[in-house]
Amino acid sequence: MRKYFVILFLFLSTLLKAQSYHFSQFYSTPLLTNPAFTGYIDGPYRVATNYRSQWASGGTPYTTTSLSADFIVLPNRIAEENRLGAGISLLNDKTMDGAVQSNSVGFSTAYNLSLDPDRVHTIGLGFQGVYHERTINFNKLSFENQLTSSGFDVSLPIGENLQSQRKSYFDLNFGSVYNYNMDGKSFFTGLGVYNVFHKTANYLEEEFKMPSRYTFSAGGRLNAGYSGIFYFSLNYQNEAKASETTIGAAYGLQLGSEKKQVINFGIWHRLNDAIIPYIGYQLNGFQTGFSYDYTISQLKTAGQVKSGFEISLLYTAEDKRELKRLIPWY
Repeated sequence: MRKYFVILFLFLSTLLKAQSYHFSQFYSTPLLTNPAFTGYIDGPYRVATNYRSQWASGGTPYTTTSLSADFIVLPNRIAEENRLGAGISLLNDKTMDGAVQSNSVGFSTAYNLSLDPDRVHTIGLGFQGVYHERTINFNKLSFENQLTSSGFDVSLPIGENLQSQRKSYFDLNFGSVYNYNMDGKSFFTGLGVYNVFHKTANYLEEEFKMPSRYTFSAGGRLNAGYSGIFYFSLNYQNEAKASETTIGAAYGLQLGSEKKQVINFGIWHRLNDAIIPYIGYQLNGFQTGFSYDYTISQLKTAGQVKSGFEISLLYTAEDKRELKRLIPWY
């Protein structure tokens, strides 16, 4: 079976990449970065969404959209310093003008245990079950056998032994995390394992199994004087023979007399790939951010820059239980 036709090759490359989603603003996708972050929040619930578009200059863009929500479970039956969380995450990858799409829905839970009464040190363990579905519209693709002297004739047979246009499977992810929080300083470090079951995802006769993906993340925040906050984070991923490391920092400038309204400026670097400037805004529990990937690797050519942009929105609800303790009539 001949598979050297360029469009089919690009299609296969995209398909393999689609499973291993990545966001430059990984710090704004807690449930996708590590299942152990589920429910590790200061309020009763949190909602986050990201939209990423890349490689638009090369034709139709590769887009990734995520939506997640997590909340604290049984807050009145678990010790106040601990956290039991549950959450749901949705993910959509789309490329080649919608010819190739990947969708997933994940359900996660995590328990974060405090190692001291003041929640200075905590450790967490999380699990995530994910249902994946991939669809391919072969009518939007062109193949070598359809090429004629006058162009492509999509009415001709494609000459490829392709399997079903829809594939679905279930997989499992794990995560662990350590957190430190005291006197305006907080740090975290976590490990994650994805695609534990090595499920088969084939559209051609040859068998291909998704390899496991391993992640390491770390970061934190420090008060920088009266009106400043310093953020920093790192994310490393490894899957089969491919790896990716993103590291960077941001400075938050307080607007007003309290750190409830902050504007953030930062820059991240995906090693050997891209520089990622970032600007964000926080107001109480609401946070939004915009970043732009400027490619510096060999993917960039003189006439074409393979870059992309990303937008994030995150909202963490206020903990009214704490307000009621401080203000009885609230």
